[in-house]
This record gives sequence, C-alpha cells and structure tokens, in this order.
Amino acid sequence: MEKNAPWSLADAWDWMEVSARSADAAVRRTDSWVPPVAEKLVLAAGASALGQWYPFTSHNYLRFIDGPSFWMPGAQDDGNELAGSISFDTGGPENSPVFRVWSGLLLRKPDPVLVLTTPNVVEAVDALVRLLTAPGLARRP
Repeated sequence: MEKNAPWSLADAWDWMEVSARSADAAVRRTDSWVPPVAEKLVLAAGASALGQWYPFTSHNYLRFIDGPSFWMPGAQDDGNELAGSISFDTGGPENSPVFRVWSGLLLRKPDPVLVLTTPNVVEAVDALVRLLTAPGLARRP
C-alpha cells in the first residue's frame, strides 16, 4: 500500500486483519468482556462473500460499507453502510465467546434486530451473508 494512495478493497481487508490481530493481543492481557476473537471473525468474513465490501469495526461490531469511507486514505466520498453486522462478546456459557448477527443499522432508528446468537464464527458469517445478499437489501440513505 503506497502512502497517501487510495485504498483498494484488498488494502482495507489487510488493514482490518492487522487491526483485529492487535485488538486480540490487547484483550488477552486483560480481564475483559471482549473475547480475543476479532481476527477469527475478520478472517472468516474476508473468506466469504462479505469480502466484496469494505470492512470496519466499531464497538466490537464488524460492519461493512460498499466503498471507501472518509477515514480511509484517498476516499472521495463516504461509502454506503450495509444494514447488517456481527458483534462479539463473552455472553456464552462460562463467559465463552458468542457472535451476534444483527439486521439494521447501528445507532439509528429503527433499532437493529438480533437475527442469530452463536458460538460458531462461520455460522455467524454465513447468516450475515444471507442477510446482506437478500433481495431488497436496505442501505443507509
């Protein structure tokens, strides 16, 4: 990736993998409600049909936009956020990690709807793929 050059989709995914690995390393050193599963989620998502969109994280949610966003190097406009995400936390038995698939846009009305809670990252990714590739996919206005 050349300095100040616009990010390609591959650049965005590479950066997301490095960031997820770093976030996991940080939470492994603490007693946190955030499990060290960000890299596992990003790798599974990138290997799926979700890899066609630009990934970003916010508050332990993996989210997607259809083009580079304003904070990405070289972006001209803000991409459109896709109406679905995957969150992760230690809400499983004995504080084990779980992935939650959400339909809708975070921090907007109507509130997102929980679609699935699972300990299986591939199952969560597959559910989000089905949600985001369904006919009539809603995007941010």
